[in-house]
Amino acid sequence: MDADTSPAERPAPRSATELFVTYAVISMQSFGGALAIVERTIVRRKRWLDAKEFVGVYAISQALPGPTGISLCVLLGDRFFGLRGAAAALAGFMLLPAVGVIGIAALFQQFQHVPWVQGALHGMGAASVGLIVHTALHMSRTLRGQRIGVAVALLAFLAVSFGHLPVSTVVLTLGAASVALAWRALAK
Repeated sequence: MDADTSPAERPAPRSATELFVTYAVISMQSFGGALAIVERTIVRRKRWLDAKEFVGVYAISQALPGPTGISLCVLLGDRFFGLRGAAAALAGFMLLPAVGVIGIAALFQQFQHVPWVQGALHGMGAASVGLIVHTALHMSRTLRGQRIGVAVALLAFLAVSFGHLPVSTVVLTLGAASVALAWRALAK
């Protein structure tokens, strides 16, 4: 999508019901994390947000307490329909997976020792890692030309991956520092 397209010219969800259905479909496609599917659906397919807006909302959802996916649903739903949209997006995101997990947990109890079931779980884990890496690379394109953003992203990766620092520590330190740098840059 063009960066020149203003938010007023972009399509938006027509109703809270559309948000509910969109998030229900997203939740049923995602295993081990929905970020890649949320980004593809909201930014590339439905074009409700552009890539920079999505990264901004995602960054805020990372800083909020609780699971990032839940925060992302609430923030995006609220953006379009306030509390009603937040509730619709969250319900769509949670309802079908909750029912599915309860059913799968009951089946898993019966078949957890079967080797192909264990192999399938390992395969799903590997696929989830691949989706996360793909999404990170795709989202990193929004940082082109932003040296400070690239530096913060690289420092965060190094701190968590090689420094073994907790994500909360990295978000509080690098997050606060990057917000201060952004305010300083905007003041100029």
